[in-house]
Amino acid sequence: MKALIAAELLQTLKEEGLYLLNEVEAIGNHTPLELLEATDGAGRWNTLQVLEHLNTYYRYYIPLIDRLLEKSTDPARTHFQPGWLGGYFTKTMLPQQGQVKNKMKAMKAHSPTAELDKEKVVGEFLQWQRKFLLMLEKARQKDIQAIRVPISIASFIRLRLGDVLMFITAHNQRHWVQIEQLLGRLPVAIG
Repeated sequence: MKALIAAELLQTLKEEGLYLLNEVEAIGNHTPLELLEATDGAGRWNTLQVLEHLNTYYRYYIPLIDRLLEKSTDPARTHFQPGWLGGYFTKTMLPQQGQVKNKMKAMKAHSPTAELDKEKVVGEFLQWQRKFLLMLEKARQKDIQAIRVPISIASFIRLRLGDVLMFITAHNQRHWVQIEQLLGRLPVAIG
């Protein structure tokens, strides 16, 4: 993968993050609980479970990345060169033409239960998403290539911060497609 202009990358990730924040706020404010708890098949996740799945990743990554940003003394570089492994992880996560082509099974630590509280799950996601957006702003002042982040499923693997931020965004996009499909397939409540 070719080098990217770091400021443009972070701006793109911020725009994606703002879009998701606004969409989930709207879902939280306007979507009945019955729709958020409905699935599109036996053993499949509902919208709340998808959001809780994203919360599990944020619980790991945001506090960790915040600490790493605070400790970093390396100033921002103009360009960011994605690593081969980080680029691969991001590419496998990204939806293609609005579809998730390659299905993956979530790790046990990231698999939510079916019984979830709407206000708690949506509220927590919105808090994390706002923190993620603030973190992207902090990252503008740091070298997102020099900071190494241990990944949640195998802490001995450390990726460049820029790769982790791209992966988180791709993972969010992947699950946003899932939420759109879930809510789009279900009948709209009237009244």
